[in-house]
Amino acid sequence: MIPTKIVREKTGLTQHQLWRLRKLRLIPKPTRIPAIGRRGSTYALPDTIFTRIHLIRFLQGHGFTLIQVAQAARGTPFECLPPGPSPDPKLAP
Repeated sequence: MIPTKIVREKTGLTQHQLWRLRKLRLIPKPTRIPAIGRRGSTYALPDTIFTRIHLIRFLQGHGFTLIQVAQAARGTPFECLPPGPSPDPKLAP
């Protein structure tokens, strides 16, 4: 797990940009972990986050918008669904 602060520093993304990628289901929901070297906790993303962000930026560099990437990812393993029961495919739009 990589703290979101480190992800932001290494990728140059802002907190708002990470939030937008999460809302589009392009990155997973951050997990709360104990903070290193201080009290409290922080949020972290899986180790694969840099690969995901690299791929998203690659697609954007080839003219795809975030909405188009999210639509293409829908229903594939790349889509990051919230935890819980799988959605019923009959109810999907």
